[in-house]
Amino acid sequence: MKIDTVITLDSNENYLLLLNKKVENESYFLSVLVDSKNEPTNKYLILKEVIKDDETYIQKVSNPILMSRLIEEYKNIYDSNYKV
Repeated sequence: MKIDTVITLDSNENYLLLLNKKVENESYFLSVLVDSKNEPTNKYLILKEVIKDDETYIQKVSNPILMSRLIEEYKNIYDSNYKV
């Protein structure tokens, strides 16, 4: 999985991958739900990349501390790339 791509979950919801971060040797993605026009909404989700038998799977993660950490890192990257 790569950032800046949209993936579709089993629930048929589309999420844009914003940030990829390794935490304790696990790969996590900060993602945002996109609407039918591929515009970001205000619903964020953490996805964990799981590789098993040469197949890549994703798993939803509910961890408010990790969510806060990823959002803060994404904000810092965004701010540094788009300062006025």
